[in-house]
Amino acid sequence: MLPKHPLHSVDNLRLECQKHARRPFIARGSKANRCPSCLMATFACFCAERKTAHASINFILLFHRDEIHKPTNSGRLIADCYPADTQAFLWDRTQPDDALKALLEERKGTCTLLYPHTETAERQKRHVRTLPLPNVESNTKHTFIILDGTWKQASKMFHQSEWLKDIPHFEINSQAQRSFLVRHSGHDMQFATAEVIALLLDNLGYEAQSRDLLHYYQVFNQKCLASRKRGDIKEWQD
Repeated sequence: MLPKHPLHSVDNLRLECQKHARRPFIARGSKANRCPSCLMATFACFCAERKTAHASINFILLFHRDEIHKPTNSGRLIADCYPADTQAFLWDRTQPDDALKALLEERKGTCTLLYPHTETAERQKRHVRTLPLPNVESNTKHTFIILDGTWKQASKMFHQSEWLKDIPHFEINSQAQRSFLVRHSGHDMQFATAEVIALLLDNLGYEAQSRDLLHYYQVFNQKCLASRKRGDIKEWQD
């Protein structure tokens, strides 16, 4: 089946990982007939909902290796919505990709690592510098690095990588998170990657972009849930 949308940075990274993989990634639902663009089972395809645009900031998605193949990964939605403004790389503890190193050097001074504040982080006494918001009125677009993985994985990525620690990082505080949840959601403060980016855009004043991304994530989430409920159908049997 041919892709319904042009390949973006996350698609290309996934294909590159598959090319060099020593064994296939096999997860629940692996035998499903999937859409090659949205990665959902064909009955849950949500490609018609994808609308691309230009973001007001740039994104670098730094993927934990376990996340890049998951159909349920929400970080890829950033590249779906903002393909021209999003680049994707695999995380490495000591040897980041040469292209990533060159990009970080090129954008030095206009690049910030996003590291959301959570109750877990507070309990574990992780030290995160809180910076003022970047100057969004500047002619140079600011770049945010997003660690894409579970909280445990993202914590490992941050704390075990010396090369990340020299990059200024921005914390979205708990008050801003609660305000966002009151307006847009009802769950506790456990955010998916796409929600973190929607929260960031909201904090920076890009409310329309935040709403659009959050809507797209909610459609994605509904399709993921619908796929799980169809788990007893033959195409989803492992």
